[in-house]
Amino acid sequence: MQNKDGKRFTRKKGAMLLLSLCLVGAAAVSTYYAMDLSEDRAEEEYMVDLNENPQSEETQAEAVLAPEVTAELADGATEMDVDPSTLVINDDSVTVQTETEGETEMMTESGPSAEDGQSAQVSDASGEENEADEETADVISGGVEAQIQPTVSFASTESLQWPVAGTLLMDYSMDSTVYFATLDQYKYNPALVFGAEEGAQVVASAKGIIDSIATDEETGTTIRMNLGDNYTLIYGQLKEVTVSEGDVVEAGQLLGYVSQPTKYYCEEGPNLYFAMEKDGVAEDPFLYLE
Repeated sequence: MQNKDGKRFTRKKGAMLLLSLCLVGAAAVSTYYAMDLSEDRAEEEYMVDLNENPQSEETQAEAVLAPEVTAELADGATEMDVDPSTLVINDDSVTVQTETEGETEMMTESGPSAEDGQSAQVSDASGEENEADEETADVISGGVEAQIQPTVSFASTESLQWPVAGTLLMDYSMDSTVYFATLDQYKYNPALVFGAEEGAQVVASAKGIIDSIATDEETGTTIRMNLGDNYTLIYGQLKEVTVSEGDVVEAGQLLGYVSQPTKYYCEEGPNLYFAMEKDGVAEDPFLYLE
């Protein structure tokens, strides 16, 4: 009887031990799966955080920059502020791109392999052009001209100096014809013809600007001088001219010398052809001579 009770007790004790081991094993398995599940959830939450809060481009850019570049970009006293979106990262260099009014400025910072540790290039040609344009605009708006053209004036009440020392051979005549000995004919004469020795000095009768110096078949080397107010003086039969086109000459200034006459004035001899125009129409110079 006691034997049977002992066996029962042993079986019951073994069953309880087995049940305890099963419970412990189940708890261990549950704990393992719970920990694995927690790690999976933590990884998923970490991935979600990464998706929701991605690392900024600036941080990513700084992570790959050379120490020298990072220090310069982080320093508040640097010459230019860098937008991380303008960084172009290559294998061994970082390029900073900035745009100024249509032009692109490039600054390249090399890694430790570059000479002296870094190399920078900055182009600002467009800024210089803009400054030049602004200066030009200021000059124009201020009324300043690059070249100031000289001006002269001549009133109808002013007088003319005698252009040469000599005698009057032929008078101005546009109302009636006069006789030309060389041509042996009568015709209108729009000028004064002064007889003078060859080589005699010819001077400016008034202040003016030399418009042109040309050779004419009838009057030889001829100067046209602008007096202003649409008045023009014409000097013909000259040689050794001492002025140039565009010169501003004063009254009494030497213009040249009397030359040998052209074939149209052989009989008249050496002379100065002296004419005056107002608005392109012949005027009598004698009326203005002192």
